[in-house]
Amino acid sequence: MTRLTTLAAAALFGVAGLTAQDLQLDVRGGSMPGTIAVDTYPAAVPLELMVVLFSTSSGPTPCQLFDPNDPRSLSVGLELLDLSYVNFADFDDHLRFSIPLGSAPALQDRALFLQSVTLNFAPTLLGRISNGNVVRLGNAGSFRDRFVSFLNDRAFATVLPRADRTWLLVGGARGGLLSQVATDTTAIYDPIADAFTPGPTLSSPRSLHTATQLPNGTWLIAGGVNGTNDPQATCEVYDPTTDTWTPVATMNSARTGHSATLLANGKVLVAGGIQAMPVTPTQLQPIREIVNTTELYDPVANTWTPGPLLSTPRAGHVAITRPDGRVLLAGGISWDSNILFGWLPAVRRSCDLYNPVTNTIGTAPQMATARSLIDPIDLGNNKWLVAGGINGITIIPFNPGNPTNTAEVYDAVANTWTTVGALATARGNHKGWALGNGLFLLAGGANGSILSPTPLSTTEIFSTVTNTFSAGPAMTSARAGAAAYATPQGQIMLFGGATSGGLISNTTEWYYF
Repeated sequence: MTRLTTLAAAALFGVAGLTAQDLQLDVRGGSMPGTIAVDTYPAAVPLELMVVLFSTSSGPTPCQLFDPNDPRSLSVGLELLDLSYVNFADFDDHLRFSIPLGSAPALQDRALFLQSVTLNFAPTLLGRISNGNVVRLGNAGSFRDRFVSFLNDRAFATVLPRADRTWLLVGGARGGLLSQVATDTTAIYDPIADAFTPGPTLSSPRSLHTATQLPNGTWLIAGGVNGTNDPQATCEVYDPTTDTWTPVATMNSARTGHSATLLANGKVLVAGGIQAMPVTPTQLQPIREIVNTTELYDPVANTWTPGPLLSTPRAGHVAITRPDGRVLLAGGISWDSNILFGWLPAVRRSCDLYNPVTNTIGTAPQMATARSLIDPIDLGNNKWLVAGGINGITIIPFNPGNPTNTAEVYDAVANTWTTVGALATARGNHKGWALGNGLFLLAGGANGSILSPTPLSTTEIFSTVTNTFSAGPAMTSARAGAAAYATPQGQIMLFGGATSGGLISNTTEWYYF
């Protein structure tokens, strides 16, 4: 008997002592036209026979319907059993294949459920059974609201992956964009059920916090505002394996609007932020509470230690980790001392450079335009796009800050800034992601001013070939301060944010590539 025949027989009839590793099924796609890419792994032996099942339902299907000796259930139906894909795993212990999708508008929002199995025949027909998975179909290059809402309206929330392939929407604020009330609730999105359920409660309400994945796979949630809109110093860690929150050491300073960056040594650098939210004598008074301090979290020792001072107070600034491990801290809202008025607000174009080896702050080239309240977009090749953001905050004449439409690219290797084409619409608090082929989409955000923001539903696409922006597809709803998550299935899912009128939403939408 040849080796191939022996292995095939082993896969079909079972061999005592085979490694009982959990069978996994990953799937990406759903855009029409496009492809659905399927990957199931690992094979227990080389060239193990695997079967991928398809269904329009998520089951459950009791295995006893076809095998009285098997008490388990499948998480797919059997109505498409004749379309099952059967083949041997490759030599890398993966079975991969793709399914082409044409343009079929009638199939929009339809779901295709998948699950893989191996065959034993004895003592049960099925051997290992994978996780269930799903793709939901949508028209490529467009946003889609499938009317899936979560339990509490939220802006400035964060999204974390869970061990069971669902994801967790964390904290954020309810109410209005300018009258937000932080929540301690979380919500779990299950892509199989296409619905939200309550998740584990935070130890403290928080919005405008940071979320940083630690080397052991847990997530550090630091600072943010509490239920009375005051910055806090408390921190907690989320463990996606146990689905639990654990309070950890408190920061040395209360902070919101700060940055948090994982360093190569496993520590987390927290920089700047607002330490208090006084409301008098003017609405701009919290700017005076922006700090220039930094601190470092050691997850092994569970301690915070002071770091070097920034060259200037910063909040809502940009943090970029360079390939040499140093961290660029760019722009942000700040303030300057003034003889007549005591202090004056400012938006910076200056940059600091943190060196984790020497634990020092050095200078870096400044941006062409002062800006704050934006997320940098990774363009690849160690280049980063910063587009839009808030600038122009002054007391005399009074200006609470307006967004800019300017954009520039930071080259982290050359340590240089290059001005690129302007946005068609000035915006801040927007989201952005890669589309592929050198294209990047910036979605939503708000124009107007800090004290009178106008949420946007428009999007723009940046091209690295031309260094210019062009109009992108409109979102189904205006969103400023939304949370965004790149799903394992390959879409971008947007959560909440402030909509037209400044009210915070509990709706979601998907972008299909």
